[in-house]
Amino acid sequence: MNPFEVLEISPDASPEEVKAAYHRLAKRWHPDRFMGAEKETAEARFRELAEAFSMLKDPIKRASIQPAAQKPTPAAPSEQEAAHERTPEDWAAMAKEALAAGKLDQARALIHYAIRMDASKAAYHALLAAVIEQDGGDIRQAVKALETAVRLNPKDVESHIKLATHFEQLGMAARSQRHLQEAAALAPNHPKLRAHRAASRPGRPEGGKAPAPVPPQGLMDQLKELWNRFTRKG
Repeated sequence: MNPFEVLEISPDASPEEVKAAYHRLAKRWHPDRFMGAEKETAEARFRELAEAFSMLKDPIKRASIQPAAQKPTPAAPSEQEAAHERTPEDWAAMAKEALAAGKLDQARALIHYAIRMDASKAAYHALLAAVIEQDGGDIRQAVKALETAVRLNPKDVESHIKLATHFEQLGMAARSQRHLQEAAALAPNHPKLRAHRAASRPGRPEGGKAPAPVPPQGLMDQLKELWNRFTRKG
């Protein structure tokens, strides 16, 4: 892949031009703007843009590819280059770094690429959900990613707790309760589980009992109370 061609810039483009080109094209090819078969094409293009930008924003990486990028037809990768090809773990690690830096578009593209290479890792789907949540995206997309995570790893306590929270927001109490029970069975003292319980029961101490409800007064009780007040005044 020639990153300069992918970003539609010349090999002598400045760092500012590289960044501007990436943001311009990433906005154009963002997968959320497409549907159906076009969405798959956009996702592939989006990942390619993220990879090209990752290569060119690093001065050392850019210097290593600069001569090859200036050739009209890039040469086939050597055995040494193939040995250093990125793994799904590499892409997921890059996505995590991008998420921590607040680069949400880049993080989404990178984790999608990791999932495309290996969809069997629960942590990748949980990370995708975290990107969607931080980006303020459709909560149902985050739920879908988290459900995949707990299907692949039923002992993923944090994903169960997040699903409980999202289902509660969606008004799906039964599903929320089911995931809370799963989390409690796996780790009853998990900090996030305690926090969720506290948030769901305002004014009630952790582990405490709810106050007994006060029964409504009947007509006779009200009359007795009035009589007692009257006699006390006398």
